[in-house]
Amino acid sequence: MKKNEIFIFIFLLLFSLIIFVNSQIRVTDSRSDLKHQLQISATPMAPEMLKAFAGEFKGVVADYLLLEAASFIGANIKADEKQWDAVCRLLDQSSILDPYFQQTYIIAQGSIPWQTQKIQQAMTILERSKKHRTWDWRPGFLLGFNHFYFMKDNSKASQELMQASKIPGAPIGLATWGSRLASKAGEYQVAIEFLSAMYENTEGVSQKRMLKDRIDAVAGAYQLQQAVERFKDRYDRVPDTLEELLGSSILPELPRNPYNRSYVLKDGNIEF
Repeated sequence: MKKNEIFIFIFLLLFSLIIFVNSQIRVTDSRSDLKHQLQISATPMAPEMLKAFAGEFKGVVADYLLLEAASFIGANIKADEKQWDAVCRLLDQSSILDPYFQQTYIIAQGSIPWQTQKIQQAMTILERSKKHRTWDWRPGFLLGFNHFYFMKDNSKASQELMQASKIPGAPIGLATWGSRLASKAGEYQVAIEFLSAMYENTEGVSQKRMLKDRIDAVAGAYQLQQAVERFKDRYDRVPDTLEELLGSSILPELPRNPYNRSYVLKDGNIEF
Protein backbone atom coordinates (compact mmCIF):
# COMPACT_ATOMS: atom_id res chain seq x y z
CA MET A 1 0.00 0.00 0.00
CA LYS A 2 1.41 3.38 -1.03
CA LYS A 3 1.99 6.15 1.48
CA ASN A 4 -0.79 8.33 0.09
CA GLU A 5 -3.20 5.36 0.25
CA ILE A 6 -2.21 4.73 3.88
CA PHE A 7 -2.74 8.41 4.65
CA ILE A 8 -6.18 8.37 3.02
CA PHE A 9 -7.11 5.18 4.91
CA ILE A 10 -6.04 6.65 8.27
CA PHE A 11 -7.84 9.91 7.51
CA LEU A 12 -11.08 8.09 6.64
CA LEU A 13 -10.78 5.91 9.73
CA LEU A 14 -10.29 8.91 12.02
CA PHE A 15 -13.10 10.78 10.31
CA SER A 16 -15.42 7.80 10.80
CA LEU A 17 -14.46 7.55 14.47
CA ILE A 18 -15.16 11.25 14.99
CA ILE A 19 -18.58 10.89 13.35
CA PHE A 20 -19.34 7.82 15.47
CA VAL A 21 -18.28 9.44 18.76
CA ASN A 22 -20.20 12.60 17.93
CA SER A 23 -23.34 10.63 17.12
CA GLN A 24 -23.02 8.65 20.36
CA ILE A 25 -22.73 11.89 22.34
CA ARG A 26 -25.82 13.24 20.61
CA VAL A 27 -27.77 10.07 21.36
CA THR A 28 -26.69 10.17 25.01
CA ASP A 29 -27.65 13.83 25.31
CA SER A 30 -30.98 13.17 23.66
CA ARG A 31 -31.72 10.33 26.06
CA SER A 32 -30.73 12.37 29.10
CA ASP A 33 -33.06 15.17 28.00
CA LEU A 34 -35.86 12.83 26.97
CA LYS A 35 -37.86 13.38 30.13
CA HIS A 36 -37.93 17.10 29.43
CA GLN A 37 -38.35 17.01 25.66
CA LEU A 38 -40.75 14.17 25.05
CA GLN A 39 -44.32 15.33 25.27
CA ILE A 40 -47.22 13.17 24.22
CA SER A 41 -50.54 14.50 23.10
CA ALA A 42 -53.63 13.13 21.42
CA THR A 43 -56.51 15.22 20.20
CA PRO A 44 -59.90 14.05 21.52
CA MET A 45 -61.99 13.12 18.50
CA ALA A 46 -65.25 11.26 17.96
CA PRO A 47 -64.79 7.88 16.20
CA GLU A 48 -66.76 9.00 13.13
CA MET A 49 -64.70 12.18 12.79
CA LEU A 50 -61.47 10.23 13.32
CA LYS A 51 -62.35 7.79 10.54
CA ALA A 52 -63.36 10.63 8.23
CA PHE A 53 -60.09 12.44 8.98
CA ALA A 54 -58.00 9.33 8.20
CA GLY A 55 -59.99 8.58 5.04
CA GLU A 56 -58.45 5.83 2.93
CA PHE A 57 -55.28 5.92 5.03
CA LYS A 58 -56.82 4.42 8.17
CA GLY A 59 -54.14 1.74 8.42
CA VAL A 60 -51.28 4.22 8.06
CA VAL A 61 -52.73 6.62 10.62
CA ALA A 62 -53.43 3.73 13.01
CA ASP A 63 -49.80 2.59 12.73
CA TYR A 64 -48.56 6.13 13.37
CA LEU A 65 -50.71 6.55 16.48
CA LEU A 66 -49.63 3.15 17.80
CA LEU A 67 -45.96 3.93 17.16
CA GLU A 68 -46.21 7.24 19.01
CA ALA A 69 -47.81 5.56 22.03
CA ALA A 70 -45.37 2.63 21.98
CA SER A 71 -42.36 4.96 21.72
CA PHE A 72 -43.49 6.89 24.77
CA ILE A 73 -44.15 3.71 26.76
CA GLY A 74 -40.78 2.27 25.73
CA ALA A 75 -38.93 5.38 26.87
CA ASN A 76 -39.51 4.28 30.51
CA ILE A 77 -40.53 7.78 31.50
CA LYS A 78 -42.40 8.29 34.75
CA ALA A 79 -45.51 9.73 33.14
CA ASP A 80 -48.13 11.82 34.87
CA GLU A 81 -51.88 11.24 34.62
CA LYS A 82 -52.30 13.67 31.74
CA GLN A 83 -49.66 11.85 29.71
CA TRP A 84 -51.24 8.48 30.43
CA ASP A 85 -54.59 9.88 29.33
CA ALA A 86 -52.92 10.75 26.04
CA VAL A 87 -51.35 7.28 25.73
CA CYS A 88 -54.73 5.64 26.32
CA ARG A 89 -56.35 7.94 23.76
CA LEU A 90 -53.69 7.19 21.14
CA LEU A 91 -54.08 3.44 21.61
CA ASP A 92 -57.86 3.72 21.54
CA GLN A 93 -57.79 5.80 18.35
CA SER A 94 -55.39 3.34 16.73
CA SER A 95 -57.72 0.50 17.68
CA ILE A 96 -60.74 2.34 16.24
CA LEU A 97 -59.00 2.86 12.90
CA ASP A 98 -57.63 -0.70 12.71
CA PRO A 99 -59.41 -3.03 15.16
CA TYR A 100 -57.86 -6.10 13.50
CA PHE A 101 -54.24 -5.29 14.36
CA GLN A 102 -53.02 -7.57 17.14
CA GLN A 103 -50.16 -5.44 18.39
CA THR A 104 -52.51 -2.65 19.51
CA TYR A 105 -54.31 -4.68 22.15
CA ILE A 106 -51.08 -6.39 23.21
CA ILE A 107 -49.36 -3.06 23.90
CA ALA A 108 -52.48 -1.69 25.59
CA GLN A 109 -52.78 -4.70 27.88
CA GLY A 110 -49.06 -4.73 28.62
CA SER A 111 -49.03 -1.15 29.85
CA ILE A 112 -52.37 0.41 30.82
CA PRO A 113 -53.62 -1.99 33.53
CA TRP A 114 -50.21 -2.34 35.17
CA GLN A 115 -48.96 1.23 35.14
CA THR A 116 -52.18 3.18 35.61
CA GLN A 117 -55.57 2.78 37.26
CA LYS A 118 -57.29 3.17 33.88
CA ILE A 119 -58.40 -0.44 33.57
CA GLN A 120 -61.56 0.39 31.63
CA GLN A 121 -59.56 1.96 28.79
CA ALA A 122 -57.70 -1.32 28.30
CA MET A 123 -60.97 -3.25 28.53
CA THR A 124 -62.51 -1.10 25.78
CA ILE A 125 -59.64 -1.87 23.41
CA LEU A 126 -59.79 -5.58 24.25
CA GLU A 127 -63.56 -5.66 23.71
CA ARG A 128 -63.10 -4.07 20.29
CA SER A 129 -60.40 -6.58 19.36
CA LYS A 130 -62.55 -9.46 20.58
CA LYS A 131 -65.46 -8.26 18.43
CA HIS A 132 -63.41 -7.99 15.23
CA ARG A 133 -60.80 -10.74 15.72
CA THR A 134 -63.33 -13.54 16.10
CA TRP A 135 -60.66 -16.20 15.41
CA ASP A 136 -58.38 -14.95 18.22
CA TRP A 137 -58.93 -16.32 21.74
CA ARG A 138 -56.42 -13.94 23.37
CA PRO A 139 -58.62 -10.81 23.73
CA GLY A 140 -61.26 -12.83 25.61
CA PHE A 141 -58.55 -14.45 27.70
CA LEU A 142 -57.09 -11.05 28.63
CA LEU A 143 -60.54 -9.68 29.41
CA GLY A 144 -61.04 -12.63 31.74
CA PHE A 145 -57.70 -12.02 33.39
CA ASN A 146 -58.48 -8.34 33.96
CA HIS A 147 -61.89 -9.16 35.45
CA PHE A 148 -60.25 -11.66 37.78
CA TYR A 149 -57.02 -9.88 38.72
CA PHE A 150 -57.79 -6.17 38.61
CA MET A 151 -61.57 -5.93 38.93
CA LYS A 152 -62.08 -8.86 41.35
CA ASP A 153 -65.10 -10.08 39.39
CA ASN A 154 -64.76 -13.84 39.15
CA SER A 155 -68.18 -14.27 37.56
CA LYS A 156 -67.32 -12.04 34.59
CA ALA A 157 -63.87 -13.60 34.38
CA SER A 158 -65.42 -17.05 34.20
CA GLN A 159 -67.78 -15.99 31.40
CA GLU A 160 -64.97 -14.52 29.32
CA LEU A 161 -62.77 -17.58 29.75
CA MET A 162 -65.54 -20.01 28.91
CA GLN A 163 -66.30 -18.06 25.71
CA ALA A 164 -62.62 -17.86 24.76
CA SER A 165 -62.17 -21.60 25.37
CA LYS A 166 -64.61 -22.34 22.51
CA ILE A 167 -62.43 -20.63 19.90
CA PRO A 168 -60.31 -23.08 17.84
CA GLY A 169 -56.71 -23.12 19.03
CA ALA A 170 -57.48 -21.91 22.56
CA PRO A 171 -55.57 -23.66 25.37
CA ILE A 172 -57.46 -26.47 27.06
CA GLY A 173 -56.84 -24.82 30.43
CA LEU A 174 -59.17 -21.89 29.71
CA ALA A 175 -62.31 -23.93 30.33
CA THR A 176 -60.78 -25.38 33.50
CA TRP A 177 -59.89 -21.96 34.89
CA GLY A 178 -63.32 -20.66 33.95
CA SER A 179 -65.05 -23.40 35.90
CA ARG A 180 -62.75 -22.89 38.90
CA LEU A 181 -63.49 -19.19 39.04
CA ALA A 182 -67.21 -19.85 38.72
CA SER A 183 -67.19 -22.08 41.78
CA LYS A 184 -64.74 -20.39 44.20
CA ALA A 185 -62.91 -17.19 44.97
CA GLY A 186 -59.75 -16.48 43.01
CA GLU A 187 -56.42 -17.68 44.37
CA TYR A 188 -52.79 -16.80 43.84
CA GLN A 189 -52.31 -20.09 41.98
CA VAL A 190 -54.92 -19.07 39.41
CA ALA A 191 -53.19 -15.73 38.85
CA ILE A 192 -49.85 -17.48 38.36
CA GLU A 193 -51.43 -19.93 35.92
CA PHE A 194 -53.02 -17.04 34.01
CA LEU A 195 -49.74 -15.16 33.76
CA SER A 196 -47.80 -18.31 32.85
CA ALA A 197 -50.22 -18.97 29.99
CA MET A 198 -49.79 -15.38 28.82
CA TYR A 199 -46.00 -15.85 29.01
CA GLU A 200 -46.07 -19.03 26.93
CA ASN A 201 -48.22 -17.37 24.26
CA THR A 202 -46.17 -14.17 24.00
CA GLU A 203 -43.36 -13.83 21.45
CA GLY A 204 -41.80 -10.44 22.18
CA VAL A 205 -38.68 -10.56 24.36
CA SER A 206 -39.48 -7.38 26.32
CA GLN A 207 -43.10 -8.45 26.82
CA LYS A 208 -42.01 -11.89 28.05
CA ARG A 209 -39.62 -10.19 30.48
CA MET A 210 -42.46 -8.03 31.85
CA LEU A 211 -44.67 -11.09 32.29
CA LYS A 212 -41.84 -12.99 34.02
CA ASP A 213 -41.50 -10.12 36.50
CA ARG A 214 -45.24 -10.23 37.18
CA ILE A 215 -45.17 -13.99 37.71
CA ASP A 216 -42.29 -13.59 40.18
CA ALA A 217 -44.09 -10.74 41.98
CA VAL A 218 -47.30 -12.74 42.41
CA ALA A 219 -45.34 -15.84 43.44
CA GLY A 220 -43.54 -13.79 46.10
CA ALA A 221 -46.84 -12.43 47.40
CA TYR A 222 -48.25 -15.96 47.51
CA GLN A 223 -45.22 -17.19 49.46
CA LEU A 224 -45.66 -14.38 51.99
CA GLN A 225 -49.42 -14.94 52.30
CA GLN A 226 -48.83 -18.62 53.06
CA ALA A 227 -46.27 -17.64 55.70
CA VAL A 228 -48.76 -15.21 57.28
CA GLU A 229 -51.35 -18.00 57.48
CA ARG A 230 -48.83 -20.33 59.16
CA PHE A 231 -47.97 -17.57 61.63
CA LYS A 232 -51.67 -17.10 62.46
CA ASP A 233 -52.09 -20.83 63.01
CA ARG A 234 -49.09 -20.94 65.35
CA TYR A 235 -49.61 -17.73 67.36
CA ASP A 236 -53.33 -17.07 66.88
CA ARG A 237 -52.68 -13.53 65.64
CA VAL A 238 -51.54 -11.65 62.57
CA PRO A 239 -47.85 -10.63 62.49
CA ASP A 240 -47.20 -6.94 62.99
CA THR A 241 -44.57 -6.81 60.24
CA LEU A 242 -43.24 -9.09 57.56
CA GLU A 243 -39.90 -9.15 59.36
CA GLU A 244 -41.66 -10.90 62.24
CA LEU A 245 -42.07 -13.90 59.95
CA LEU A 246 -38.29 -14.20 59.82
CA GLY A 247 -37.87 -13.96 63.58
CA SER A 248 -40.39 -16.74 64.12
CA SER A 249 -38.46 -19.03 61.74
CA ILE A 250 -41.53 -19.44 59.55
CA LEU A 251 -39.81 -17.88 56.55
CA PRO A 252 -36.05 -18.11 55.87
CA GLU A 253 -35.97 -14.83 53.90
CA LEU A 254 -38.32 -12.31 52.35
CA PRO A 255 -38.85 -12.81 48.61
CA ARG A 256 -37.52 -10.10 46.33
CA ASN A 257 -40.08 -8.02 44.52
CA PRO A 258 -38.92 -7.63 40.88
CA TYR A 259 -40.51 -4.17 40.81
CA ASN A 260 -37.97 -2.95 43.39
CA ARG A 261 -40.56 -2.02 45.97
CA SER A 262 -41.42 -3.74 49.22
CA TYR A 263 -44.30 -6.08 49.79
CA VAL A 264 -46.74 -4.62 52.31
CA LEU A 265 -48.63 -6.44 55.06
CA LYS A 266 -52.03 -4.81 55.62
CA ASP A 267 -54.79 -6.36 57.74
CA GLY A 268 -53.29 -9.80 57.31
CA ASN A 269 -53.09 -9.54 53.52
CA ILE A 270 -50.13 -9.01 51.24
CA GLU A 271 -50.13 -6.01 48.92
CA PHE A 272 -47.58 -5.14 46.26
